[in-house]
Amino acid sequence: MWDFSRERLTEASRTKDVDILFLGSSHCYRTFDTRFYASRGLRTFNLGTSNQTPLQSEMLLHLYLDTLRPRMVVLEVHPDIVGNDGVESSIYLSGSLRPSIPLARMVISTHNVKAVLSALCATVRNCFPCAETKGATKVDTANVYIPGGYVEYVGNQFNLSLKDSIVIRLNNKQISATKRIVDMLADKDIPCLLVEVPGTQALFHAYQNHDDFAETMQLIGNYVAPRPQLIDSLHFYDEDHLNSKGAELFNAYFYDSIVHSFYNKYFLK
Repeated sequence: MWDFSRERLTEASRTKDVDILFLGSSHCYRTFDTRFYASRGLRTFNLGTSNQTPLQSEMLLHLYLDTLRPRMVVLEVHPDIVGNDGVESSIYLSGSLRPSIPLARMVISTHNVKAVLSALCATVRNCFPCAETKGATKVDTANVYIPGGYVEYVGNQFNLSLKDSIVIRLNNKQISATKRIVDMLADKDIPCLLVEVPGTQALFHAYQNHDDFAETMQLIGNYVAPRPQLIDSLHFYDEDHLNSKGAELFNAYFYDSIVHSFYNKYFLK
């Protein structure tokens, strides 16, 4: 698929014992570069998928946590994603995963007929694999899949535009799912960071109530919103996704200012 989800999920199924597992939406798989952390001696995996909300993150943990066995988890949280109903991602992942109880629970939790029907159709296709259309994954020159789940964007920067004011409206189901993720990991003694990756300054200043979002995340767990010195026109390819240069700067800042001390606090006592 266009975001390399099949490659990522296939690789996840045969990856074991990582130091850090990254979970989240496209903001996750386009930000956390596994090569950077490998250069720091950390084995990581990026299990981000397009429009992945906490409902899908929770489901993926149920499917892959016992295989990946991470020492810590970074859950990417974003105002738009935590306010999403999760239907689009539910439909998308139903076509990429084998039928399972966690998948069924996640689909049903959306309370959306289209999501349920899409999952049923995907189950039928899995029962009759000969009916599937096989072909090469669509790849363009701007997007490169990196082993470990990161997708590098090497295209051009984007043109800035003014943003209208945005009121963040969070989805209660996503808040509850985020809490369950934090509790699930705590029960397994796996530390978790809730990380909001940066968007452009134009987008950030358009949010009317970002402080409310940050306060909600802080009440749930270890929430951080690292904002290195990024330039909208140089380090982003759209209003809320970093390009390769932006990701390089972000990961260095995130590691030096947060990950290094957080990881050492738990594992280098």
